[in-house]
Amino acid sequence: MLNQKKIIFKILTLTAFIILLVLGCSKDQNSFLPSVKVNIPISLINYNFLTIPGNSIVFGNQGVKGVIVVCVDPSSNQYFAYDACCPNEKDYSGIVEVQPVKNLISPPFTTFSSDFFGICNICGSKFNLMGGGQPVKGPATHYLQSYHVITGFESLTITN
Repeated sequence: MLNQKKIIFKILTLTAFIILLVLGCSKDQNSFLPSVKVNIPISLINYNFLTIPGNSIVFGNQGVKGVIVVCVDPSSNQYFAYDACCPNEKDYSGIVEVQPVKNLISPPFTTFSSDFFGICNICGSKFNLMGGGQPVKGPATHYLQSYHVITGFESLTITN
């Protein structure tokens, strides 16, 4: 009888562990956006602005509210990419904006910036673009939704 209780206890413990493991391993626990296909090929020859640390380009017609691509360290191929949708606005209305570089003409639907921070146009939350999209000021508590950056020879591909 005691042996049966040990077996039942082990089975219940294992079952609970498996349930917690399955529930805790969602694809992206910081995902708050609707599913939108993102696949942006970027030639660093055409967009050499992204070869300077701290520079970013917003591709306004991609993702949910635009995709921000940031150069952190080109010598180690370190780039970040985020959706410009503010994680604090549950109706997806907030756009994280960057200060455009003055006197620099950007191609249509793009914004070139040298700002390390983006600010939501609705709630005023401020996000560190060089620090993984972390909120540093305002009501937002979640990081910006990130995308994968695949680096190649003189190129980047942003995808989800």
